[in-house]
Amino acid sequence: MNDTSRPPTPIAVWLLTGFTVAAYAAFTLAPVGAQNAVDYAFALIPERFHAGSEYRFEHWYETFGPIFGHAFLHTGWMHLAVNAFFLFGASRLPALRLGAVRYLVVYFWAVAVSALTFLALNWNEQSSAVGASGGVCGMITAFFLSLRPTWREALADPRVRGPLAVLFFLNVVVLGVLAEAGIVQISWEGHLGGFIGGGVAYTLLQRPAPLKPA
Repeated sequence: MNDTSRPPTPIAVWLLTGFTVAAYAAFTLAPVGAQNAVDYAFALIPERFHAGSEYRFEHWYETFGPIFGHAFLHTGWMHLAVNAFFLFGASRLPALRLGAVRYLVVYFWAVAVSALTFLALNWNEQSSAVGASGGVCGMITAFFLSLRPTWREALADPRVRGPLAVLFFLNVVVLGVLAEAGIVQISWEGHLGGFIGGGVAYTLLQRPAPLKPA
């Protein structure tokens, strides 16, 4: 008899989601001075990337801290809960398709592209951003692309392409309008970069093989 049971959620998904939650929990338990230092070091602050700014990084490699580290900072427990919920839910299928290493590469590539998009579109603005939503948006794209054996088949199927387009519209266009109007404080630029970064990385790394636990 064939085993038709549902494959378990890969350990990589549990670890990434758990580390995201644990990082914020540790942040909330730290002294205020330490919290301020972590925010300054790892939040996305465009001014710190300006060569002529008094707040610029002292060393070029310090820029990697916020580009990746901002995904582990959040503005509150609700912000964290929403991101952790969708990260866990959207990650299972891509992780099964890709395996642990490629899954993590897709996630952190989406995080990086999200960060760079936010910085590019807010270069001369007094703004900052934290949160895993860019990586989550990348996983959402990867999830829909993994619903079919290949990403080409996924995009060719309107039952896949349609819902993905709706989520992109809501998370980028609608939230972008609301953010620019000052109604909500959302990094729509990060969402945009995450959707694109996750999609590109997934198409490059996908292996059209049967689902396998990571």
